[in-house]
Amino acid sequence: MTESPEPEIGADARAQADDHEGLYPRSVEWLVRDELLPAFPALWVVGPRGCGKSTSMSRFAHAVLDLSEPGTRLAAREDPDGALSDTGGTLLVDEWQEAPEILGAIKRAVDADRSSRPGRFIVTGSVRAATQAATWPGTGRLIRVRMHGLSWAEMERVERYNPIDALFNLDQVQFASSEWRRNDYLEAIVAGRFPVAVDLSAPNRHRWFRAYVEQLIDRDAQQVSPHTPRAGKLRPVLESCAARTGQQLNKQATARDAGVDFRTADAYLGLLEDLCIISRLPAWHEKRLQRLTRSPKIVLTDPGMAAYLLNTDAASLGRDPMLIGQMFETFAATELLAHIETAAEETRMFHARDRDGKEVDLVLESRGNVVGVEVKSSSVVGRDDARGLMWLRDRLGDEFAGGVVLSSGRIPFQIDDRVWALPLSSLWHAPVSP
Repeated sequence: MTESPEPEIGADARAQADDHEGLYPRSVEWLVRDELLPAFPALWVVGPRGCGKSTSMSRFAHAVLDLSEPGTRLAAREDPDGALSDTGGTLLVDEWQEAPEILGAIKRAVDADRSSRPGRFIVTGSVRAATQAATWPGTGRLIRVRMHGLSWAEMERVERYNPIDALFNLDQVQFASSEWRRNDYLEAIVAGRFPVAVDLSAPNRHRWFRAYVEQLIDRDAQQVSPHTPRAGKLRPVLESCAARTGQQLNKQATARDAGVDFRTADAYLGLLEDLCIISRLPAWHEKRLQRLTRSPKIVLTDPGMAAYLLNTDAASLGRDPMLIGQMFETFAATELLAHIETAAEETRMFHARDRDGKEVDLVLESRGNVVGVEVKSSSVVGRDDARGLMWLRDRLGDEFAGGVVLSSGRIPFQIDDRVWALPLSSLWHAPVSP
């Protein structure tokens, strides 16, 4: 176990540390620090490998139990309860899946603490528990916190801005013009969201993604799955997901793309979701809207990885009119996903499409209110691009909080009642009050 000095977690001290170390501030950190650690005894932080879980959570730990270290792992397997020596502060248990026995010890420690002292444990690592629900001891004891790759608000150090909150209050905010141009978005898409890779040169980023995917297929997937996946089949499923990101999930088509049977494709899709590499956006339903489809939409959680798997860069992406639409939508969806955990109200994200072809790319729903989001790569948008939003508005009435067409255009303007055109960069450039 590695002892750490008592961390300073005041906002000013942490901001200074970020500036000194060159680290990006993460919005989930203030959620953990201000709301969750003071209230709950144990947190379980999940997200794709390399998204920054260990780095961020170590800032709140008085000691770290790193189960990726062979000696520590062996000790935890043989005596998991003894490995959780009480530091009097917060213990970070990193890479828990290397010694799953540790979860039972955390359960016993939490249950035995009659005072329910908050802030005792932070657990990070794989989400393998999703495939081992029968043996998962964390139910009711570990509060799950989802962490995604870097948002552009974090990259531009706008730590407390949550675009989801702004979208639910379109009538109270005013968005500014943007300096971003279409090519800036293309470069941001292929850069991805992994903290280690985002600032690398294009050739080195390509090498990093190659190594990441190899480890994902050859090691992480083998560790997470209760059945040994075949690397030669799992990678084609992942590549099919990249080719279909931003589209409705078609398992039969994925199976055909990858040359596997339907059951294998279905199992591998679940495995990639457990690894937080893909995300399924459920189809949105409303009783008043008939003929809505029920198929989820699939997005790769990192657009840079999708670009790597498709062997495309910013220049070639800009010449592919079909793929650029998918990648712009994936980019916007992953930006919003990164903010759902810290939204002021619990929010879920869907997509909407009916059997007549009417659709809305993304639908945000919170406490009975709905925001529709359309994403366009073009720099020029108008009423035709907002038809899906106006269809949704006319059927929902007062429950429709607003709709936006996000594009590479630079000037925000109102298209129709409660429907706006906004620069895509409005997702990280905070608006000002009117």
